[in-house]
Amino acid sequence: MARNPVAARGRVAAPATVPVKPVPIMVGLLLSGVVLAVGIPWLAGASAPLEQLALPASNEPPRPVTPASPGDHGEAGVPAEPAGSEPRPFMDARAAGATAYAAGDYEAALVSYREGVDRNPADAEAHSNLGQILVRLNQPAAALPYFERAIALTPERWAYHFNHARALGLLQQWDASIAAYRTAQQLFPNDYAIAFNLAQVLHRKGDEAAAVEQYRQAIALDPNDASFRLALAITLETLQRRADAAAAYGEYLRLAPQAIDAETVRARIAQLRPPTS
Repeated sequence: MARNPVAARGRVAAPATVPVKPVPIMVGLLLSGVVLAVGIPWLAGASAPLEQLALPASNEPPRPVTPASPGDHGEAGVPAEPAGSEPRPFMDARAAGATAYAAGDYEAALVSYREGVDRNPADAEAHSNLGQILVRLNQPAAALPYFERAIALTPERWAYHFNHARALGLLQQWDASIAAYRTAQQLFPNDYAIAFNLAQVLHRKGDEAAAVEQYRQAIALDPNDASFRLALAITLETLQRRADAAAAYGEYLRLAPQAIDAETVRARIAQLRPPTS
């Protein structure tokens, strides 16, 4: 069954609690702040605005994919604990925070995560968890110092850079967001979410050629996502690459023939293609 062809996929996962594996919940759009809207007038009203992919749990990729290097992740895409680290008790602030988060009680989760940071200020995951809940509460500016601290403590963890980049994007700090996504991509080059988010920020900044490159990378990593083709088509049309845009719209319809905006997109393809003699 085709996934939502209009809005980019999102994933909500409770921040990490060891040894309990977080259970992701699939949604269409995550968070109330729209990061990138489709700026094509003909499409307005026909489809929901595109949005950046949801931030992942800081210790779990958006889906199981090939790790950047062997040993980066344990089973099912969850990183193994660092060598020499002490097992964390189940009933700690992380567990309480994850329980509150799963129940939708974000204020209670915030209290738990703050307690975790206060109790162990050298724990990168605690800082990342607190940053994630602040973003979930639409406070990306307040989240930045916690993501930055997590990165300072564990700079090799790609997800910390990803979460940092997304918060910067929500604040429309495009250059800083792009730099953070590129760092995440260097650490985890085979992830479609990083490529797609980076493309969206590049598009918003106006660097359409670079956005096309990243959209194509996201498509190569996940060829069956219709929303990636739609985003690519919009950017190609912005570049006045009419034939390429029509082809990308066609791929979108191939993957999502029953999309709510299918007829509108078909009409647009006809406008983009030169009339036959």
